Amino acid sequence: MRHLSFLLGAVLLAACGSDPKPADVGSTPAVDSLSVPALPEWPGYYEDTLPCADCPGILTQLWVRADSTFIRRQRYLDRDTLAYGLIGQWHVVIPNAPGAAPLMTIGQAGDKPDFYRAEAGGLRLVDEMGVAFASNAPYTLEKLAGELEGEIPRMRLTGTFTYMADAMSFRPCGAKRSWPCAGGEDLGAEEGELIGSMNGAELERRYLRSVKQGGAPWTIEAGCSLDLGPAMEGDGSDEYILIHTILKEGVVCP
Repeated sequence: MRHLSFLLGAVLLAACGSDPKPADVGSTPAVDSLSVPALPEWPGYYEDTLPCADCPGILTQLWVRADSTFIRRQRYLDRDTLAYGLIGQWHVVIPNAPGAAPLMTIGQAGDKPDFYRAEAGGLRLVDEMGVAFASNAPYTLEKLAGELEGEIPRMRLTGTFTYMADAMSFRPCGAKRSWPCAGGEDLGAEEGELIGSMNGAELERRYLRSVKQGGAPWTIEAGCSLDLGPAMEGDGSDEYILIHTILKEGVVCP
């Protein structure tokens, strides 16, 4: 767990702490700007266990970034050995109700998202109008920005892998851009993260066996982590998606 504080700091500075332009839920009549609540400082790292209907809970880790991207990692306790990951765009919406607080949406493109309301110390999962659920179950994620250090741990990601001109890239389903990519062994991950992991040469061989020609897209479900690696251009570093295992081929993005 080595680079998370660097990643969070970098993205927060990159966007100067600004939020995406709020969108409306439904048809919202024009209102005086002074009546609209101030937007919370959404970016940061959040974590807690959310309710689960048929398991002890869903351990949820949420990285909200100032460039309007998010990374969510969820593991169903006593059920999953590998967490489910999702990378996408977060948005701010204002419910069509007088004085309603702004909400942040997190979810897969094309599906109804989850809605979160900012509260002291974190986020509360609410309905699309910002109303808390009628339950005593814990629906909050605590904000822990800066308290973790290191890579974003391994999780299931579905997306499109491409290999062209000796460069690997991976675009998660729902993401608006691609990340540079490498095999899980290639960037010196900590001991323990390498168990059952492949290197770049193995990843290249799997890819070339599965596509008709180099450069063609290969849509897969993979066990991935995120960490820093050498910049694709110039000095410095870029964030990489590291592929440790191929779980399924021929998947379709929603």
